[in-house]
Amino acid sequence: MLALKIYSMISDVDMTIAIEITLQIITDQLILSTIPIIIYTNSYSLYECLVKLGTTKEKRLMIDIMALRQSYECRELFEIRWINGHDNPADAMTKSNPNKALEQFIETNTLRVRIEGWVQRD
Repeated sequence: MLALKIYSMISDVDMTIAIEITLQIITDQLILSTIPIIIYTNSYSLYECLVKLGTTKEKRLMIDIMALRQSYECRELFEIRWINGHDNPADAMTKSNPNKALEQFIETNTLRVRIEGWVQRD
């Protein structure tokens, strides 16, 4: 299960950084502030691996975890946050018994995300 979450996050972060590079070109030309990349996960085990230096025994996963950590340390990723699982709108697309977050988002055009953990930067 952790492996799937790590592979998914790696793919998402790669795509996000590609989009962020394009946005940075635009914001630089318009003299606007940069848009930070904030990663959200409702998986405590994944959050722990990334910010609390948790480990895994699988070598391939260790490489991916180290790549994510390096992106965080180099400030390509502004912040990594662990959110309450009931606030994850993606569950409606990935779970057979989803929470109501996506439905609430569509009905009210707002999303309530309770943050359970994050790391303060110096």
